[in-house]
Amino acid sequence: MSDGPHRSLPMRPRWKRVAECGDNHAFAPGEVSRALLPALEQDCRDEISPQFINSFCELYQSLFKDHLGEELEALRPAAGCGIGGTVLDYAIQLAANDENGFDAPAKAMTNALIDRAAKGARQVEEHYCRESTAPRGQGVRSRIEQAISDSGPAIEGLSRKILKLASEPAAPATRQQGLDDGVRF
Repeated sequence: MSDGPHRSLPMRPRWKRVAECGDNHAFAPGEVSRALLPALEQDCRDEISPQFINSFCELYQSLFKDHLGEELEALRPAAGCGIGGTVLDYAIQLAANDENGFDAPAKAMTNALIDRAAKGARQVEEHYCRESTAPRGQGVRSRIEQAISDSGPAIEGLSRKILKLASEPAAPATRQQGLDDGVRF
């Protein structure tokens, strides 16, 4: 008997954990949400350079934001093609709509993280459809998508943490250690 298709999933270990929680109905929706945040944070750590984060945030601290779209576009080589590029795309879109305030970098990062989470859900579904059954794949995707929608404020907090805009540190994730830490009723 197999431990499930999440074992052979060609994704990072934290995304495998999201797939495992999303597939297993013994995990509450909140636990799927809690598994999602470390996966997104690890993706950011792996794909976004600290130099890009610093340069990106410095542009918004400037008093003169007349040519913000052009200055953001100049960061394209530092952004890369992963989440950094998506953050930049959202920031340029916000600048074109004259949303250049203090919350604009966090909003761009939040939108990019939600996009990455949706992409992860689609990848998990595709893998489950190939390795298991289509209904199982659709079920895991819907549970992950529900976790994404439930995690809106937490994803925004993660965005502020990544951009170093957070005023307070996020609480560390807790892992169940024994039988008494089981499923919440």
